[in-house]
Amino acid sequence: MKTYPQNILNQIKENYILGVLADENESFPNLGDDSSPITYASQMNDIIFYIKPLSQEPKEIREVEQNSFNMAPYYIGFANRFFNNSFNNYNYTINERIDSLRKKLKNKLILFKPVLKVDEKRERYHKNIDEIVIEEDDWIYDMEYHAVPNIQMTRQEFEKALINQEAIDLKQYNHAMPAPLFLMCENHIYGNIKENQWRIDSSKSNSARILISPSTIKRIELTDTEYIEKIVSEREAIVFVEEPFLMETISERIEKEGVSGDEWKNEWMDTPSGETTFTDEVVHGYSQVREVSSNELREIDFIKELDLRAKERKLVYAKTDLINFHASVKSSALTILTGQSGIGKTQLATLYGETLGLSQDNDTMLILPVSPAYTEPGDILGYLNPTTGLYMPAETGLVDFLRSADENENQVHMLIMEEMNLSQIEHYFSPFISLLELEEKNRLLKLYSEGAVCHNNQTYKPSIRLRDNLIIVGTMNMDETTKDLSDRLLDRANVVVLEKRSFKEIKDELLMTKDNPTINKNIGAEDAYGQLYMSWRSKKDSWEALSDKELEFFDELDKSISKVDPLKGFSIRNIMRMGTYLNNIPVDIEDSYQIESREAVDLFIKQRVITKIRGPVETYESLIGTLRTSEETPDGQLYKLFDSDKAKEISDFTKTKIDLSRKARELFANGYAT
Repeated sequence: MKTYPQNILNQIKENYILGVLADENESFPNLGDDSSPITYASQMNDIIFYIKPLSQEPKEIREVEQNSFNMAPYYIGFANRFFNNSFNNYNYTINERIDSLRKKLKNKLILFKPVLKVDEKRERYHKNIDEIVIEEDDWIYDMEYHAVPNIQMTRQEFEKALINQEAIDLKQYNHAMPAPLFLMCENHIYGNIKENQWRIDSSKSNSARILISPSTIKRIELTDTEYIEKIVSEREAIVFVEEPFLMETISERIEKEGVSGDEWKNEWMDTPSGETTFTDEVVHGYSQVREVSSNELREIDFIKELDLRAKERKLVYAKTDLINFHASVKSSALTILTGQSGIGKTQLATLYGETLGLSQDNDTMLILPVSPAYTEPGDILGYLNPTTGLYMPAETGLVDFLRSADENENQVHMLIMEEMNLSQIEHYFSPFISLLELEEKNRLLKLYSEGAVCHNNQTYKPSIRLRDNLIIVGTMNMDETTKDLSDRLLDRANVVVLEKRSFKEIKDELLMTKDNPTINKNIGAEDAYGQLYMSWRSKKDSWEALSDKELEFFDELDKSISKVDPLKGFSIRNIMRMGTYLNNIPVDIEDSYQIESREAVDLFIKQRVITKIRGPVETYESLIGTLRTSEETPDGQLYKLFDSDKAKEISDFTKTKIDLSRKARELFANGYAT
């Protein structure tokens, strides 16, 4: 039996459902003395009645129904709770009281709040009723209704909020309900809305949502006659509209006559610089309408937003690290964040996802803490049970997350593997490592054999495609409790080592952010960033990023390494990855968030090539050299190459030489470089 926290149960009963007394010919649970829609229950000493829902129900209630074999579709009401007149007048017989209640309820629309009640003893749920209202309108046989949030704002305020992607408070239709497909404000209905356009904003209330890509929305105006005849049970913040009228007549009118977002602004907005506009653009091979500002929502704005969000949480990262991490994520199937314990590796990865509008609530981000007990892929994925014939997904939730990414290819998904080297990555993560370098069409993650018997194969198919919309970021600590990374993994991942800032630098930057009133988050922009992310990935050929002079230098670097260890040279894969990385460095025309090409080359060499140069002094002394003190410079071949005049034409290789010096000190002190 699945359990729901109390806050979810409380949310459920804040909503409204429209219903009708159940039909006499239907079957009911054995709660009363007979099988009738209104019956006396001797064990409760009460009259109970069954209400059939006619409008949307909370998601958790639908989930309980789907997972319960014998749960009735009706809601149960108790006369003693709701009625204080002749229905409970004990001067009348039970049958007279039942007849009186039947006359009151029969063929009437009944508005109520749903209650999901837990029966822990019997391990089951019951659907009950709260705050019942009997409407004056009669029910039209077979008619169903659609609950539409009625926005308590002026139409101009509402439309501005939509365009600016501000949170809209959907009172009386909160997060427990399915995402609304229509909205109402004043006497206008807004449609052409999809469920996946909504993002929950729990920071404001349990009914606040943000509508992304509002350019698709259109509105029409209802006539007075339509309003009177087709809308029933109007409440402060919700109305109920006849389903056929809404889904057929209104939907058709919205498609043909609907007024779009651009036209809203012409009605009530001035056009100052910086206004929001909509423009057509080809994104990732598809023609899409995306929302931009007149200043253009640039990629660099996303990095600035990420920086501000970090500082809000008292985290200060070097701008170079933020840009490097961003470019690494765009250009590599796997990015690994490492650095001093407590520096904020997981927080940076999480903030990156949140700034893109991703969250664990909407299944677009998954934080997976790695356990030392993971020894094989089944520990994080799951397995096909040969006894039951059922695929059993692991408790990590990874399979369902990957299914979501596969089924929603235009929505970015981010997997964060926390402390991923607590167990041997090459063991539990081996299928992913093999697939990371393949083209999307060939990246099929096998869950079980195609010919195997799997009874739930409609949900869990034999394989899942790992699409380009999947971002994988791992975090690592390097100590005695962790496992080393193999060359095979290092050849497929960017390893970003976060710089430790001085305490004074951290204090100064946090104070500057706090004291500067002009620094504000761009509220709601994360959804636009998420929409644009795929278009930020460069389509340029990786070889175009590198000059002949650079290629000649890297050939020399490869020869130097290969003489010592042929398996650790500068591979063709790495030179192509370097080109892709360089192509994905964003350009900031203001130069405040900028990595020059020379610095980017240095960063890539350090995190993709030098990471593999490790081993015993007997093998690597000539290549790395040894250092007794920090004042000296290594006498190894690599340091001399990166310090040469030929190298300085390409980059100063500052970070690369610092890392080589560290390895040289380790060789002298420990006889082994890591």
